[in-house]
Amino acid sequence: MRMLRCFAGLAVSLLVCLVASCSGGSGNVEELYSQFVHLPDRGWRRTVPCYFKPCVEGDGMELTLAIVHENEYELGNATMTVDVVTADTIALRRQVTIPLVDSNGNWTSDGFGSLYQCQVSVANGVRLDSTSVVMVWQTTGRDTLLHISDVGIGIIQHK
Repeated sequence: MRMLRCFAGLAVSLLVCLVASCSGGSGNVEELYSQFVHLPDRGWRRTVPCYFKPCVEGDGMELTLAIVHENEYELGNATMTVDVVTADTIALRRQVTIPLVDSNGNWTSDGFGSLYQCQVSVANGVRLDSTSVVMVWQTTGRDTLLHISDVGIGIIQHK
């Protein structure tokens, strides 16, 4: 199972790159940063954020959020809070609800086997500098969220 998740993490990274390269037409979008964090098998506690330290600086970028969930995920959506912290100040805070099932109960996310991936835009016009850290919290209302295997962010520059 651990090997399948490692492969899934690689597949998700490639899928995010593909989505970013296809979403803006030919040469209009450049993915500057993409990183995923693998979550513990025992679940993601609401008091423990995922930290990302993007190695890019600039203005006017798009911040995206992606999750990889297992077929056993019990909720119809996933609610996350995303903070961009710059020089010890919360420069941006967004609550993002990612819809994962349609009205018929079918997964809306893409995937294969028992793993599914979904990516959404968090904000456009994001400014990052050398002190910026992105923190992602699960805010579903549960103390521990099970069956989310990976969380990732992407930084995209639209040309």
